[in-house]
Amino acid sequence: MKPQYSRPDPDELLRKIKEEERSNKSKKGHLKIFLGYVAGVGKTYRMLSEAGFLCQKGYDVVAGVVETHGRADTEKLLQGLNIIHKKEIEYNGITIGELDIDKILDVRPEFVLVDELAHTNVPGSRNLKRYQDVEELLKAGINVYSTLNIQHIESINDIVYQITGVKVKETVPDKIIDLADKIELVDLPIDELIDRLKDGKVYIPEKAKDAMNKFFTKRNLVALREMALRYATVHVDYDMDHYLKKENILGPWETSNKIMACISPNNSSRRLIRIAHRFSDRFNAEWFAVYVEPSYKIRQSPDELRKLEINLQLAEKLDGKVFRLTGSISDEITKFADSENITLIMMGHSRRSRLKELIEGSIINQVIQKSDAQVLVVENEKQETEVTDTVNSMDFKPYGRNIKPYLFSFLSISFTVFLCYLIRPFIEAINIPMIFIIPVVFTSLIYGRKAGILASILAVISFDFFFVLPYYSLSVADVRFIPTFLVLLIVGIITSLLADSVRNQVRVTRQREKFISALYDFSKDLLSSQDLNDIVDRSTKYISETFNSDVLIMLPDEEGRLVTYMNSEDSDFNDNDMGVSNWVFKQDKSAGYGTDTLSSSRWYQVPLGVQNTTIGVIAIAPKGPMGNEQKHLVEAFARVVALALSNSIQT
Repeated sequence: MKPQYSRPDPDELLRKIKEEERSNKSKKGHLKIFLGYVAGVGKTYRMLSEAGFLCQKGYDVVAGVVETHGRADTEKLLQGLNIIHKKEIEYNGITIGELDIDKILDVRPEFVLVDELAHTNVPGSRNLKRYQDVEELLKAGINVYSTLNIQHIESINDIVYQITGVKVKETVPDKIIDLADKIELVDLPIDELIDRLKDGKVYIPEKAKDAMNKFFTKRNLVALREMALRYATVHVDYDMDHYLKKENILGPWETSNKIMACISPNNSSRRLIRIAHRFSDRFNAEWFAVYVEPSYKIRQSPDELRKLEINLQLAEKLDGKVFRLTGSISDEITKFADSENITLIMMGHSRRSRLKELIEGSIINQVIQKSDAQVLVVENEKQETEVTDTVNSMDFKPYGRNIKPYLFSFLSISFTVFLCYLIRPFIEAINIPMIFIIPVVFTSLIYGRKAGILASILAVISFDFFFVLPYYSLSVADVRFIPTFLVLLIVGIITSLLADSVRNQVRVTRQREKFISALYDFSKDLLSSQDLNDIVDRSTKYISETFNSDVLIMLPDEEGRLVTYMNSEDSDFNDNDMGVSNWVFKQDKSAGYGTDTLSSSRWYQVPLGVQNTTIGVIAIAPKGPMGNEQKHLVEAFARVVALALSNSIQT
């Protein structure tokens, strides 16, 4: 049964909102990162030393996760600290200990030690990454001390790979580093580090010898140490700028620089994205990640779709503004650059063949000629490395496994053969190929290019077999028909490709128009209503029909507990899913299906926020994979719902 919501008192609600805003501002914890250039320089030892100093000053300090790796001098510093034992999680028959974030939130210490910030949590944990646990602790007002090596910072991941030849898989987005109130560089001379390795103080002797021959070479250590020193220096400069601005000290702070990275489904685009982020960070510039889908593009393969989603997610992870455009690549890039006043366009070196560039021209040259912005061409990696990251557990289904398109090709050509056989006495054989173009076009429009190409091949074979002497054989008595076969095949293939392109463009255009129209109608219809129950009812019904999914909206009652309103009585929304909802409501972050937090849930849940205040949660259970574009649309619907609910409550 659908619950009826009682309207809370507006004055009381506003008072609570203001109290919550003041409370949140005062509660936010501080983050200190102990940064090193490699394992073994003493980050954990330095963190524990400072923790002991805090304990002597009377602060409440607990050890959430501290990895001593069996080092006696490090373990000695743990004595006297309150240790929060790890939460045991079963995975593939093995019990693994992870940070017990709920226990820490219950204890609510002033400081918590969380070692190895870039660690990936075991499946079944609340968050995919440990840095997300740290974000939650900071939001709860708990100060966090953590450790990190320079090679785990996302934006310089490609530089580390170039230097060391090792692809570091566990990374931390730069926005987490930006959250740090303090970064302390833990440095150790390289010769001393090598001595520690030889003495078995970093790894066991057998492993240490192998490490020195691979990652811990002197060349790598020198480069990594320099990177750590440079990174710490840049952060100090950033802190100084922030302080001077805060104190209203005059300086040339504002910048009009804007950077655009032109990305593609290639692996090499990830390097371009990281470079764009580093430039934007260094020059304090806004940056955009722009993908242009060519208007002539037939269809992306499942692998291309997966790689594109990974690239778009990386751009968002590094605080880039993502845009997806369709049309001529050079025209769309220059139009976007002009509209956003882009000062620097970054493009990867073209991977197209020389023949394709001769026919279509160089996109890079076209952009240089058309745009007034500076163009920086970045060399692609010599060898692309496959990324093992999953894209929100999305399951891209490969095309072409359905037999129906190919059956339709066969039947359409068969029908055309029968029709031409009936009219053969009345027309010349040379005119029959024009009739065969018709089923090729229809097949391509309905089922795509693969079915269309098959229809083209079948058309040539059928024409030769049934309508060219000698009949009912694939031999040719008149060689003048051979060019006809070639022309029919080429025209059929080109026609099928063009027809499939038109089909895809129509599909994409209709889908976008449908979503835009739905969002406009939804906004217009919803904002005209002032009744709370009516808004909730319309919202769940409208969003459910648009996405063909179950939809729930959860609003707090007078006691602050979330009450569920669902569009279907059969929705399998259980207590675990409600736990996700409570987390989303408290943390003001999306969670559930397709995210890095509580991803085992089948519900994708988004907070309903207005003016930095969360007033509810909307949950949607998709029946298929959700890409970034669909997620953004769900978030757009959520903003409209939140605004309508806020207006209803205040009136």
